[in-house]
Amino acid sequence: MPKDREEKVNRIMAATLAVLAKKGYESTTINDIADSAQVSRGLLHYYFTDKEDIVAKAMTFGFGSMWDSAIMALSAVRSPEQLADSMIEVLKKNIRQDPDFTALLFEMWCSGRRSKKIRKVFAEGLEKVVVSLQSLLEYAAANGIVQINKAESEGLVRILIAMYHGIAMQLIDNPKKTEDEEIWKPVRRVLLSMFKT
Repeated sequence: MPKDREEKVNRIMAATLAVLAKKGYESTTINDIADSAQVSRGLLHYYFTDKEDIVAKAMTFGFGSMWDSAIMALSAVRSPEQLADSMIEVLKKNIRQDPDFTALLFEMWCSGRRSKKIRKVFAEGLEKVVVSLQSLLEYAAANGIVQINKAESEGLVRILIAMYHGIAMQLIDNPKKTEDEEIWKPVRRVLLSMFKT
């Protein structure tokens, strides 16, 4: 893809995510996205087939950057305690910095129940996260950082993702709770119990 086209598409993706996070999927229009990206509606139709196509591609774009930075933060740990603390910090950071995007993920999961394109993006995004975290845990186990049963690593990862989503959903409407350390103490204990099996 030529550089100027790539920059334009990335700008459209970022604008789409911003509009979706602010207005929600159902209320967002092609015109809203075009206005936010400062491009013509015709250009959107040149690059994408319809609103569903733009949204699906924007979600892929958003998933990638969010999870890539999270995996990078987790890959530098050298102890179970650091891993637990890093996982908690990733969640806190995502809630603090972009609560609208976190809320959007839940809304888009619901929209995926009605849209094959969006459902496919979620399934692929989730599998990428599962594989990345599973590889990270297995690497950490191979290097003596954590103690896990390799055969159970996928199950552990799915529990971690469920915890992440469950806690994130609870904190979206009350982001100040992320600063309440009493909330994180039992979460940390649960994580440590998983990493020291």
